[in-house]
Amino acid sequence: METQFCTGCGSPVSQCAGCAPPLDPARFCAQCGRRLTVQVTPTRVTAKCRDHGVVNPRA
Repeated sequence: METQFCTGCGSPVSQCAGCAPPLDPARFCAQCGRRLTVQVTPTRVTAKCRDHGVVNPRA
């Protein structure tokens, strides 16, 4: 089973109590825990991981 990471702090989900607020965009990749490049505009949010490319920022 692959480890999942918290999108709010980048820690493994098993070590985090869910620190990401529900309306904030993801700041860390859920697949690898790396910091995302996030762009917030009035109409959308885009997030990109160095290893996984564009990811769903609300995941």
